[in-house]
Amino acid sequence: MPRLFTLLAPLLSPLLFLSSALGAAQTGETPHAAVQTVEVKGPRTRLVPYADLFYPMAKAVQQALGGRAALAVQLRPTHQGVRLEDVQVWLEGEHEAIPVARQADGLFVVPVNDRLAEDSGHFLINKKSEDLSVNLVLVPTLPREAWTIGAVRHLLADARGSVGKLLPWYQKPVVWAVTRKLAVSVCSRLRDAPLTLLDGARVVATVRTSEEARNHAQETVFCHRFDGEEGYPESTRVVVPEDAEVLLM
Repeated sequence: MPRLFTLLAPLLSPLLFLSSALGAAQTGETPHAAVQTVEVKGPRTRLVPYADLFYPMAKAVQQALGGRAALAVQLRPTHQGVRLEDVQVWLEGEHEAIPVARQADGLFVVPVNDRLAEDSGHFLINKKSEDLSVNLVLVPTLPREAWTIGAVRHLLADARGSVGKLLPWYQKPVVWAVTRKLAVSVCSRLRDAPLTLLDGARVVATVRTSEEARNHAQETVFCHRFDGEEGYPESTRVVVPEDAEVLLM
């Protein structure tokens, strides 16, 4: 396991304490596919547990957020000289292995694979584990044309509420304090880029990407945060520009 295991999303940090309970609670089967193998260049290093930790967490997110967000792994170098361009991640059980694709922003979405969870699956990388830190993030998965004020409100409410249901009572006050700050951010590489809010074809407001932040690729972006308290009808559409990205942070 990496010497530095950080969870960037405060929403998810307390779930680490629930791995055993969640693992016992999750059920379901996925159709059997052909056994796969993975060609790996470099060392084969066990990164983090899957069956007992990341699988139950990813499945809990899938069930609670209904495909609107997914759990992803973000890898960062712990010192200079570590290259991430050639990082390979794969999920390996006792009888098969599958590659985990790297997204354009450098994230690896955690698969929900019942078969590999039952097969004592674990994550491996082609780097030394001490060279990387592991962060967990929630990534929105809605198509850009599906974002409305209602979608923002429901996603944030479900994300906040689902964690509370999974936690022991003594952790809930802390989690409430951090999850209430969670927002859906539409981010652009341009400062003050306009975001249009539509009621049908009518423009009801134009907001700007004025808040500087870092995206998952550690690039500087400028965002407008939607916290679910906006005074617009739920049907109001948030027009996400083609060059923008939506982050949950």
